[in-house]
Formats: sequence, C-alpha cells, structure tokens
Amino acid sequence: MNGERFWSIVEDARTEMGSDSELVAQALLRRLRALPPDEIEQFQEHWEQARDEAYRWPIIDAATLLLGPMGDSLELQDWIVSHGRETVQRLQDDPDSMVELVPDRHNARIDWFCGLAMEAHIAATGAPFTVDGPPGLYEPLGTPVDLTDEASARRQFPRLTAYLDNNRWIPRPWERPAD
Repeated sequence: MNGERFWSIVEDARTEMGSDSELVAQALLRRLRALPPDEIEQFQEHWEQARDEAYRWPIIDAATLLLGPMGDSLELQDWIVSHGRETVQRLQDDPDSMVELVPDRHNARIDWFCGLAMEAHIAATGAPFTVDGPPGLYEPLGTPVDLTDEASARRQFPRLTAYLDNNRWIPRPWERPAD
C-alpha cells in the first residue's frame, strides 16, 4: 500500500460519514477488514507516519486553545489524521486553521481510531501484528507558544482566539482561576 492508497481509504471514510468521527472510525474499520493482512499492516505504518506529521507544537497549541489542556496527544493526532491529508497539511502550514474542525471538536479526545488496524488484522488472521517501522516521535516538533501570554496567543492564533472570545465557556490559558 502506498501513501496515495492510504489517504484514499481515510478520506473516503470521512467523505462517506461526514464530520462525525465515531462513524468515520466505523467506516475505516469496515474498509480495513476488506484488505489483505499485509495491507492492513502497511495501513498502520502509514497511519503512524501521518500521526507524526501532526505531532508539532503549533498544532498542539492550537488544539489547546480549542479544546483545553491536552494530556496524551495520540487521540488528538489520530483525530486530525482521520480528517485527511489536506487537513494534516493545512494544520502544518496554518495551525490556526484548527478552528475549522469546530463541528467535530467533541470527538477530539475520544479514542476512536487506536487499534482499528489491529482489530482488522486479528479478524483477518486470528493474530495481532507488530509494526517494525521506526519509532514515533517522542517530543513534538517545533517550539511551543506561551499560551499564558494573551498577546502572543492572539498574534499566533487570531481565528482561534476570536472563537474563544465568542465562546466564553471555553477556558483561556491566559486567565488563571482564582485561588
């Protein structure tokens, strides 16, 4: 499986199911179960590579503004990858475009995608696989923005901070709660 085929599978599932990531995960699992075992493993390798592309401080900072503090970012990365190649690229180029994912923000912290390829592989072969590719990134690429500095956050993420201004219920990193 090459990168084009990988992204085609991901994007076809998103196109079929729209903005609901839970349904996208179900569609991806159906598609993966239709693949031969070696292609399921290759799909997982491509998924992990794409996940690494989304593991960047600017993207994590943008997500923190949209979603609040991020713990384990694998769910975030998986959620981003599930939106397709153009979304991953757009977020790399312009992390402030994270605001475009608002309709699906409720799914960003849910682990819909972890283990889909493994589940499909077990269904196909009765056994798990091990991906022997290079290890993923241990630290995000780039430099984090000091989100506690409102001016810096607004300069770096004007669309996201405008979204926060219009949605006062979302915590702002620069506003510390009273002790």
